[in-house]
Amino acid sequence: MLEPEFAEPIPNVTIPVGRDVSLPCVVSNLGNYKVAWIHIDRKMILTVHKHVIARIPRFSMSHDGQKTWLLNINGVRASDKGIYMCQVNTDPMISQVGYLQVVVPPNIVDDESSPSTVAVREGLNVSLTCKAKGNPEPRIVWKRENGFNITVDKKTRVEKQHGNVLNLTKVSRAEMGSYLCIASNGIPPSVSKRIVLDIEFSPTLLVPNQLVGAPLGTDVTIDCLTEAYPRPISFWSYQESINMIFHGSKYHIVINEDGYKAHTKLTIRSLSRADYGNYKCITKNSLGEAEGSMRIYEISRPYENPKSTSGLLNGAAHIDLHKKHLFLLLFAYILMSWPFT
Repeated sequence: MLEPEFAEPIPNVTIPVGRDVSLPCVVSNLGNYKVAWIHIDRKMILTVHKHVIARIPRFSMSHDGQKTWLLNINGVRASDKGIYMCQVNTDPMISQVGYLQVVVPPNIVDDESSPSTVAVREGLNVSLTCKAKGNPEPRIVWKRENGFNITVDKKTRVEKQHGNVLNLTKVSRAEMGSYLCIASNGIPPSVSKRIVLDIEFSPTLLVPNQLVGAPLGTDVTIDCLTEAYPRPISFWSYQESINMIFHGSKYHIVINEDGYKAHTKLTIRSLSRADYGNYKCITKNSLGEAEGSMRIYEISRPYENPKSTSGLLNGAAHIDLHKKHLFLLLFAYILMSWPFT
């Protein structure tokens, strides 16, 4: 009588976590002997012949009625990886093994990573951390969300930086924004975490035009450029007054913000003599304040009246024609009255 023997080796299988997998054990001449499956890593007998021994509902055994005994695992977990042995209870026992590799897509571990928002004072150093788990071990790449380069020190700018920790030295306001930590290990999908870096600094202010001339009755606009974070409060005042100028029918205030930058405009409608003088643009946040002064002064309204000029010219021409007409009438009268002999 022929003794049992393995007709094929057990294949090594790589499977993504969550999928189903079947490991075959092909035995010739089994006769009255029985096949058992064992998970070596767990030191656990899983099945004997057609019976499931392990109390894990995800495991089952199937037989094709001939030589193949399949160990079926539904919804594979990371803990299922390892060496599986197919054993036949001959004397001596025969066995063979195969390896199940369970690959796991990356997952960022928030508890071991930087929070979604990190604040630091301008000029200080800061480190952003991103930890990820998966199998194989994930690789971490840092990028800026806006596509700008990362300044890893004051002399080096890179498009991307590798590693779990991103160290930034003596940060400036230009480095404020969102940083992306991207984890990948070849098993889709890659995952990312967005970390917003806020650079805090006291306000700075620039006045483009400190002297602005405008005629009476016209509208005039003055402006200032500010930079600050945290977001400041900006307002206008007039003639050393501590009272703010408010938006209304007389004053029109517009603030255009772009990140930590802002362009503030004040339009004064229908200038009167009382509107001329000194104006201040003031901006404040929790770290300090800044202000800039500008002066509006009166200028003459440009003289442009082409209709009046044309009227004067037409009037002069009319007077010349009238004079010529009177001269002709006088000349005719003299001719008629002259006693010719």
